Amino acid sequence: MGLAEFKAETINAFVAENGIDTVVELGCGDGNQLGLMDVPQYTGYDISKTVVGMCAEKYSADSSKNFIHYLPDQYDGEAKAQLSLSLDIIFHLVEDVVFETYMHHLFQLASDWVIVYSSNSEDPQSEGIEHCRNRKFVDWVGANISGWELVNKIENRYPERSISDFYFFKKSA
Repeated sequence: MGLAEFKAETINAFVAENGIDTVVELGCGDGNQLGLMDVPQYTGYDISKTVVGMCAEKYSADSSKNFIHYLPDQYDGEAKAQLSLSLDIIFHLVEDVVFETYMHHLFQLASDWVIVYSSNSEDPQSEGIEHCRNRKFVDWVGANISGWELVNKIENRYPERSISDFYFFKKSA
């Protein structure tokens, strides 16, 4: 089993155990990870129009999957699914305003749960890695997003391949 399978296994188990029917992913990328996920209704948002088109074509035969071009300044703030996912995105958001907008949208998109797969540190990135920035996002969420609590963390099974772990946030009653 590899890193992609570990991520899918973790998400699939969570979706099954919590009766999740609708999932959004903010930053869906090329759709390869989605191919391993078992979710009833999925909407992938991405800032790249090219990626959205590629995913829409790749999953055109599956009506349970939908892809939307994410334009941060046009998001209406409405919850779109029970669960919102952020997988390997946060460390690519190097500008503070982009990070903050993304995080607010990530939590607004979900009615019940948010899962983040990312590093949670301020450690500098390795030499030669550009356009990446580690962030203590759990502290940021606690200080800036009300009505949500961190309820679980699952450590990465492959720490030699990724510094990210899973963080599970639940909307407070």
